[in-house]
Amino acid sequence: MKLSVFVGIAVATVAAAGWGGRAEAQDEGLKQVDALVKASGNTVQAIAETKVQLMKTMDVYNALMAEDAKDRKKLYKDLQKEMDSTEKRRAEIARRSTAMATEAQALFKSWESSAAAIESENLRKRSEERLAKTRASYQEVAKVGEKASQIYEPVMKTLDDQVKYLGHDLNPGAVKSLKPDADKLNARVQDLVKAVDDTITTANGRIGALRPE
Repeated sequence: MKLSVFVGIAVATVAAAGWGGRAEAQDEGLKQVDALVKASGNTVQAIAETKVQLMKTMDVYNALMAEDAKDRKKLYKDLQKEMDSTEKRRAEIARRSTAMATEAQALFKSWESSAAAIESENLRKRSEERLAKTRASYQEVAKVGEKASQIYEPVMKTLDDQVKYLGHDLNPGAVKSLKPDADKLNARVQDLVKAVDDTITTANGRIGALRPE
């Protein structure tokens, strides 16, 4: 084989490897974006599922507080179980928010390296601007996750106090004494549901901004 032919083959092989590496890096970047979008969606799903679980908890609570409740002892135990399920849902919001943060960190680190490698100053600047916008959209979703986890806490504390209050006193008189507190709690839950729905709408809008067009 002539030397010139050998050199030509070697150069072509190196070039192909280089382009292959770039293609793999680009594919990895798209996968990272998809992973962040999915993780963000999972966080919003956890927020919505916690709301649904809280409403189930309140259904049992209101059944317990009803004047015509038939078996308050059973309803009391059911309420405790539903409260435990709600707390587990709340913990899931935090877990998924952490997973979302991990995906975001990987994406932004990779994006920064990719942008820095762009030789064209114009394109590099535009990539950095897109990165900044994407990071801002993610930060809004992250704030939603933090807010959602905290927004349930006051209601759950109030509910827990009332459960403790009734712990050794499930007679009709004790239940009736909590009627004003029950009315206030239900009103707070309605406000919470609206706040959660608004939060989910905001988060979904920001996640839409993360998705590739």
